[in-house]
Amino acid sequence: MRTASELEEGEVGVYVNLTRVSTSDQPIENATIVGEEMVRWLRDIEGYRGFLMLSREGTTLGLSFWETREMAERHRVSRMQFIDRMTSAANVQVEEMLDFDVTFAELKGITDFLGEQGMA
Repeated sequence: MRTASELEEGEVGVYVNLTRVSTSDQPIENATIVGEEMVRWLRDIEGYRGFLMLSREGTTLGLSFWETREMAERHRVSRMQFIDRMTSAANVQVEEMLDFDVTFAELKGITDFLGEQGMA
């Protein structure tokens, strides 16, 4: 990943795709299983930089991080097909998909803080 000083004027360093899923009465632990599968599949895709899943009863948010918008777009069709398969297998419903540019982040040691639970 490039540092801020390496970016061209007006270029954003990290792009994020957010997917909000209705999990209805599914156990929250299922989100961890789905997240692990997502990471196994995503990690081999060019431009992929990370994945974060946030859950509460009834809703899960999946955030995939990409080096650039172009790299994420290049793999959009295959990502959508995989998401369709995963949501069908998990019996959940995608409610919304949104795209964001990261404008600020402070995530020092998040994997250390969370430990091995749910961390790839």
